[in-house]
Amino acid sequence: MADIKKCLCIDVGGTAIKHGVIDSDLNLTHKGEVPTSFDGVDDYLDALEQIYRQTLDRVQGIAMSVPGVIDSENGICISGGNLKFIENFNLAEELGKRMKVPVSVMNDAKSAAMAEARWGALADCKDGIVIVLGTGIGGALIKDGKVHFGKSFAAGEFSFINLSESMDSMDSTWAGRAGNPRLRALVANAKGIEDPESITGFDVFRWAGEGDPLVLMALEQFTRGIAHMIINLQVIYDPDRFVIGGGISRQPLLLKYIQKNLDYFYTQFKWPGQKADVATCKFFNDANLIGAYSYYLSRFGE
Repeated sequence: MADIKKCLCIDVGGTAIKHGVIDSDLNLTHKGEVPTSFDGVDDYLDALEQIYRQTLDRVQGIAMSVPGVIDSENGICISGGNLKFIENFNLAEELGKRMKVPVSVMNDAKSAAMAEARWGALADCKDGIVIVLGTGIGGALIKDGKVHFGKSFAAGEFSFINLSESMDSMDSTWAGRAGNPRLRALVANAKGIEDPESITGFDVFRWAGEGDPLVLMALEQFTRGIAHMIINLQVIYDPDRFVIGGGISRQPLLLKYIQKNLDYFYTQFKWPGQKADVATCKFFNDANLIGAYSYYLSRFGE
């Protein structure tokens, strides 16, 4: 008998669309990725359909993890992050028409949070905060073990926290100060590399692991800002735990330097409440896929 809960899970990122098949035992198979299309709605849907056609005999539905503010209840992309052409678009409905299977759609960071709250690093927590370090700063709040969406589905959009009174530039937002491009720029400046785009996160952490003093200073500066915001969020929300996700969260030096900065700040800031407990996501880069699956189950499979 076919596994009625077997699902094609798709995670749309800024550079690649990752995908895999997940079953009721959380086995993730048939993993792959294709470049993200920015050529408009039709090409975007064509790319998603092509992924589905490769697995249509194995799955009974599609679970999407996508950037932007998402009305998950109705499958509508209110905004699309870098995918500007997808704004105010009912992705679940259009994909469902094409593929003839149930489709769920969830914000990417909230997908990661759902995975961690249900099966991962927040499974033993009542309240938590997920911070996903990518091109921007994905985020989500866990309240009473569940993702908190907010009135307009925009709770936890940490990228848009503004760090300047003028509020006149995305450079002054948390995304501008702590997204991965910022880390590459700090390292490029430190090493005299003209084009930050010519280096990758792997380069950064390879150099850091080799003990390059300039790269370690850049990493110190980058993680100082993250630690600063973690303390502020701890004061505001008082969660049981923070978990850090995104590709660079696999690098042990990242958490080490975040914790180092937290320890220092707490010597200066005499906060009487609980100090921030910070860990990495259990599922790392697969968190979005697994969380999308969790949301799919809540709608169609449980």
